[in-house]
Amino acid sequence: MTKSLDYKITDTDILSKIVAGYHSKIVGEENNIKLLWLACISKDLPKRNRLSAIITSQSSAGKSNLVNSVLMPFHEDVIDFTDYTPAFLSRQEVIMNGKILKMEQIERTNDKKQVSISNLKFLLTEGVLKIGLVDKNEKGKNVPKTLQVNGIPVFISTSTNYNIDPETLNRTLLMQVDESEFQTKKVISHIINSYEHLSVNNNWNNDLKELEKLARLFKEHAKQIRDIVVPFGRKLESKIPVSDVTIRRDLPKILNLTCVVAFTHIANRTCIRNNNGEQFIDDQFGNTEKYYTYTIIAEPSDFQEAIKIAGTTITQTINKINQSSIEMYEKFMDVYRQKISENSISGQNTTLDNDNIIDVGITIKELTKITYLSQNRTRELMSQLLTNGFVSREKTKSREFEYYPTGKKFENIKFDELDYTKEELEKWVKKEISENKELEIVYPKNSVFVS
Repeated sequence: MTKSLDYKITDTDILSKIVAGYHSKIVGEENNIKLLWLACISKDLPKRNRLSAIITSQSSAGKSNLVNSVLMPFHEDVIDFTDYTPAFLSRQEVIMNGKILKMEQIERTNDKKQVSISNLKFLLTEGVLKIGLVDKNEKGKNVPKTLQVNGIPVFISTSTNYNIDPETLNRTLLMQVDESEFQTKKVISHIINSYEHLSVNNNWNNDLKELEKLARLFKEHAKQIRDIVVPFGRKLESKIPVSDVTIRRDLPKILNLTCVVAFTHIANRTCIRNNNGEQFIDDQFGNTEKYYTYTIIAEPSDFQEAIKIAGTTITQTINKINQSSIEMYEKFMDVYRQKISENSISGQNTTLDNDNIIDVGITIKELTKITYLSQNRTRELMSQLLTNGFVSREKTKSREFEYYPTGKKFENIKFDELDYTKEELEKWVKKEISENKELEIVYPKNSVFVS
């Protein structure tokens, strides 16, 4: 049995240490562990900073183990459902702030057979779900009644269905577990290793206790956070793709991820303290005490760390398709170009112009010859590409669909360095707090968060 990790909130590599804490339960998936942990601790931050996620993958890829394991330190705040009805959600009396709404294997679909979170989308965006209905009063008489659920929870779910409706994608980060052969080999080795050793020597219970302590510590600190700002935001404008209107909703996810990363480094970040403070409930009897409240100032390194952790997830999120579909598109284009070349050599009237084609389409059967996937699996991935405009299709005389590239390109965010000087920060601070006498800049060495 190895010694459990000792987490300190001053650790500059705190997220990497958190990943190490899950070593007994999860092999690989480092960035997915970090991303889910960030989503979990965002539950107690200001409403706009909360992150939700859907993890997609084929069956048996390890989605449930990943989610269930990462959420264990937060079990006190997890509302766990296999499914729910809209009526049940509307009758909940729990305030959803500070809660993680976990749904195992979301499969509910809309009329287009797309996975959908239904009316939960209003709760995730507005923090209010208001339902008007007719209900019986104490005398048994039908009377109009308004039911209201308040608060913005963190929503985390998994799905084997890659066809997710845009309204759901607009409110969540789209993640995927590692389906590579290399990861499969690591999982096999991990499973065999677990059978080779005495379970009493498994360190997970001790690791879990330490992770629970850290989760509670972040929860306590989050109570005093009133805002997290990104003063270098203007320097990000040139890095943001603008060709798709959905970036208007996706950009806040990227900035919120940056903010939550900054929160994990709270003991090492400059803050703005409000010296007026607020009254906080201090014990089980409802007694209150005044504490300072803070605004965390994110640093460019927080943005870089967010991009490093969630690069693939961000690409999936802004393009509304997962990594498997992106890889399928690359194989599709390989087959397409080969077919164009063959038809050109044979003298047929085909051209290739900016990946647009004339008279040449690719069938599912043709794709399966190089993907080694089933036709159903291949069709699922192509359907996601079709829904999001990367391919089109036409039915042939034999009633088989042929797929064509549309020329739409994948969007991405540039990952180069950000140049933001100390002088620029000081200028920003002076502008923001000069007229607010109750505000004071607090540097890390003076922070109450350093213990």
